[in-house]
Amino acid sequence: MYIKLENKYIRMYINLNISASSSANMVSRRNLEEFNSWWFTGNVPDELLPIYKRQLFYELVPQITKRVINSIVGLRRVGKTTLMFQLIQHMLTTGVEKSDILYFNFDEYAEKLDDVLDVYREVHYKDFRQNKIYLFFDEIQKLEKWPDQIKKYYDLYPKLKIFLSGSDSLFISSKTKETLAGRILEFQLKPLSFKEFIDIKGIGKQPEDKMLLLFSEYMKKGGFPETINKTELEIRDYVKSIVLDKIIFKDIQTLFQIKDTEALRQIIEIIAVNPGMYLEYNSLAQQLGRDRRSIKSFVMLLKASFLVKLFANYRKGKVATIRKIKRIYPVDSSIITTFNPLIDISKLAETVVANSTETNVFWKNSHEVDFVLENMPVEVKYTNNVIGKDLLSVREFMKKFSVKQGLILTKMQAGTRTVPEGLITLIPVWRFVLEREKKI
Repeated sequence: MYIKLENKYIRMYINLNISASSSANMVSRRNLEEFNSWWFTGNVPDELLPIYKRQLFYELVPQITKRVINSIVGLRRVGKTTLMFQLIQHMLTTGVEKSDILYFNFDEYAEKLDDVLDVYREVHYKDFRQNKIYLFFDEIQKLEKWPDQIKKYYDLYPKLKIFLSGSDSLFISSKTKETLAGRILEFQLKPLSFKEFIDIKGIGKQPEDKMLLLFSEYMKKGGFPETINKTELEIRDYVKSIVLDKIIFKDIQTLFQIKDTEALRQIIEIIAVNPGMYLEYNSLAQQLGRDRRSIKSFVMLLKASFLVKLFANYRKGKVATIRKIKRIYPVDSSIITTFNPLIDISKLAETVVANSTETNVFWKNSHEVDFVLENMPVEVKYTNNVIGKDLLSVREFMKKFSVKQGLILTKMQAGTRTVPEGLITLIPVWRFVLEREKKI
């Protein structure tokens, strides 16, 4: 599913001129050969190719023949590089000449694009005007002024097919969107869904009680592909050191010249311990002893890095929705358990629902509804004993907006409740999440 990102928030003193540290050595033939071993073997190494292919792979395969730049964005360690290698292997097995595919990772070498492509053309004697060439550029945001460089090659050489990946929104500045307008289509790779989690485990259809246990495991472990078979202690260490620390102390600090990384770390910990909290910048600023505007900028950087998801208060008018208070969730439940492994599991369930749908609104009046999905109120009640008072917030929404259907997500309880406002359906959270994923 492709997405459009609107990034118009990050201003302040943050330097938006994305820069990358220069490598001491120019890119060499050896560098390219290390990245592109299929030039010699005809295949991507097996250790880089997990058997399981995520849904986005099947969405990207038809893009191979299209005259458009395709970018894959998402949180660190969700599998963007693996997806690129799977696409490369697909092309090799469908007849693409092995020397016509170039992969380069700018997270390893901060080079000029001209230098990378000059060495490639010298090695394989390629003519970009005559040959159909496929370029895969990983962590492209580390390349200084990358939109201008990519645009130049896209415009000059129509036969080039370009795939990009990035661990933050590649459209974080309006200038980037303007530079590549009409040339790029962005896809987001999210953490593993519940369906992908059980598919990778090789688990078929199970009784409902077993599905509940699997869903509980999924909520606690989260959706990073490399952590499926790790212990909870190993997962906490992985999320903190491999994901969060690298995003905060490497990606954000380097790309945006942020010195106050401690504030970033504190903000993500506060959000993780309080998933779904109201986003009150003044309160956070006082708590952390920082300027309100700086706190807002930091939150938007965390959002652009795919670490958090914001929800606005639902109103009929879009402007009213934007102006109202917001709630904020981590994008993966493992971020919560990293900081608070003993958190109420209902908060994990709520976070999973927050990230398994495309909605970005909740509703608060005298009562509160966790989410509004296609104008329908959705409330998470992770219990097997939903009683009358648990229906009040959904009923209030239905009455106020003349909606005839509402939804309550439970632990295992299923059924319907007829109320004066209409019909409220009760569905186990795991089933709701699984059924929505099957529809996508």
